[in-house]
Amino acid sequence: MLLKARRHDEALPHLKIARSILGSDPASALGLAQCLEGLGGDASVKEADELYRDIIRDHPGTPFDEIARTARTERAQSSVRRAVGGGLRPDVMMYIAGALKTFRKIGDGPTREIAAEVAMLGTRGLEINDPTPKYRLRTLPGEFSGLHALAIMYTAFKQIDPTMDSGVDFSREYDAAQLISVSED
Repeated sequence: MLLKARRHDEALPHLKIARSILGSDPASALGLAQCLEGLGGDASVKEADELYRDIIRDHPGTPFDEIARTARTERAQSSVRRAVGGGLRPDVMMYIAGALKTFRKIGDGPTREIAAEVAMLGTRGLEINDPTPKYRLRTLPGEFSGLHALAIMYTAFKQIDPTMDSGVDFSREYDAAQLISVSED
């Protein structure tokens, strides 16, 4: 009840006790993660993220897994926007413009394969705040950062079904990238 009332400071000790008693129980892990995230601060948010990762790893396909994935996605999206003061991400625009160019060359079938591969990769989690290219795709040459892979997936989904919810909103970057890629043709 303290957590629902957003009284995170008061809820924290109780949730830590519950977590220590219940061990790998996903409900206690989720409650503690949500409390830590509500407290804010780098250390608390980092600890919350570790709990979300544990839930995703240890309880796949459960409602707890879905809630943990959603929380991580929302935080990642927020940090992506915050990195540029809420404006357009030039790096994402360029990733999308490159993907649009590639998808025009290869057609629908290979685009669907790429979308599926990146989506599967994303189920294990993409580190979108780390600019290091460390993800390899069988369907595309090279290595990609997590943000680059996410932009490719977003673009592929937009090509397949423009109404599809890919779990991230790069719509402004996509619109700008379309203008860039058309002017390059």
